[in-house]
Amino acid sequence: MTAIKNILLSFNRPFDQVKRVGYLRWGVFLFCLINSLQNLLMLDFSWGMNKISPTLNQTGFSSQLINMLDNGGEGLAIILIVIQLACLGGALFLKYKRILTLLGYLATASLFNSTYMLNSGGHHLILLILFFLIIINENDRKEGTWFNALNRGGLLAIQLQVCFVYFMSALYKLFGESWLDGSALWQSMMSNEYTLPILQETFPENNWILSVLTYVLIGFQLLFPILIWLKPTRKGMILIGMIIHFFIAFGLGLVNFGLAMMVGYFAFYSESLIKLPKRFRKQTEVSNSLSH
Repeated sequence: MTAIKNILLSFNRPFDQVKRVGYLRWGVFLFCLINSLQNLLMLDFSWGMNKISPTLNQTGFSSQLINMLDNGGEGLAIILIVIQLACLGGALFLKYKRILTLLGYLATASLFNSTYMLNSGGHHLILLILFFLIIINENDRKEGTWFNALNRGGLLAIQLQVCFVYFMSALYKLFGESWLDGSALWQSMMSNEYTLPILQETFPENNWILSVLTYVLIGFQLLFPILIWLKPTRKGMILIGMIIHFFIAFGLGLVNFGLAMMVGYFAFYSESLIKLPKRFRKQTEVSNSLSH
């Protein structure tokens, strides 16, 4: 009973993770900006006559609300991109963060869902982060209020979601034969469409180095949901994760996935862990002050 009482009391404390949420908002906004620019460069294949992702024919009002581009439509896609970026950008600087994030989420969901054949798991993670950001207004943090508790609950949900991604990914690998024999990483690196040629030349065949790296990756994913909550090990886990996802993004060519996972790390960020560039820190502080 005491433990439950302490948990409830923790949700009543004033919300003090304003910078974390601010960085999360910036990360999601930049991810969506990059993704939208990518899709605009191949507008016809994303939403035009040569649309790559087949129509799903979603029914029901709620399904149609987040699948407005199910049948494509270049004009509607451009309108939704404008709404998406305007709302997500507005949530950075304006005080109506919850309603702006909700509108941004609906536009983003339609854009992502309509190009599902071009997406990665990173798109799903960004959508989940954006969904929980709907209930957060980091400027509304008066002690003992429901809104303050929602802020804490929303950020905790994002943190747990990142941990869940790692845990499920590790379980998948533990039950996958190609991961246990160390060949899965090598097979990924042999993809001519994504991997840098220098890596293919360096590892022309599966060897012990790739096997070791495979087990390091599995170990990291298993330990992350535990060690990320411990202050002495948090910095190490984030730094290792940044190296892994930088390699995934620019080595294996899964740029969107690697960037999305790095965005998720902002949910655990503090200045004592990693010193972000001064300009980025100042921009976040300006957006927070303008939205008061």
